Amino acid sequence: MNDKINTEKTVGALVAEDFNRAKVFEHLGIDYCCHSDKSLDAACQEKGLRTEDVVAHLEVSDVEGGAPAFATWPLDLLVDYVLKKHHRSFHLHHEELLQLVKKVERAHGERHPELHEVRQAVESSFEELDSHFAKEEQILFPQFYELYAAHEEGREPAPFHCGSVAFPIRQMMLEHDTTGDTWQHITDLTENFTTPTDGCASYKLMNHELYEFWENLKEHVSLENNLIFPGFIKLEQALLG
Repeated sequence: MNDKINTEKTVGALVAEDFNRAKVFEHLGIDYCCHSDKSLDAACQEKGLRTEDVVAHLEVSDVEGGAPAFATWPLDLLVDYVLKKHHRSFHLHHEELLQLVKKVERAHGERHPELHEVRQAVESSFEELDSHFAKEEQILFPQFYELYAAHEEGREPAPFHCGSVAFPIRQMMLEHDTTGDTWQHITDLTENFTTPTDGCASYKLMNHELYEFWENLKEHVSLENNLIFPGFIKLEQALLG
């Protein structure tokens, strides 16, 4: 927790300092995830909010706490967390969620044609995320672990075939932006995951599961964009001069 909130910092950087702030930004409709590179002042102006009011909410969230202190974690532990919580959960459960979306589409698509677009967007996003995670797991994260081990052992890291981690990181962040736009579109299509009055139990479950997936994805992307990626770029620069 910081004594004074710097309103010139980006929204993403403020959440990286204290993840309790994510709930405040979520409530106010401020993107702290995929498009979090605006300063707090600019984000508030864009939403028509008084910066001092938002700062007051953030200060309360800092005191109340509850979220893990991710900013204090070692970089390799952050990567472990992303792999174990987010990547593994996706691999285990995304096909089941897609099948639920298809089931609801079949049952309710005639009365709610937006479900066809929801299914298409979810299916497309899952295919993209599967490829995205594979690149992280097979290429980028192994180099992160190598950089961290080199730092701990006081040696130079093994050569990386991409040159610098900055190059694949740039691509991963572009893909994060695309994913964020897709899931914001899904949010809009479902009216913020609201089940219509004629929706069945499966419809309600689908919206709940989609909402939970998007919430977890925002934590995942925010951790990578604002802590893991900049942390390893700085570590590589320190190791290689």
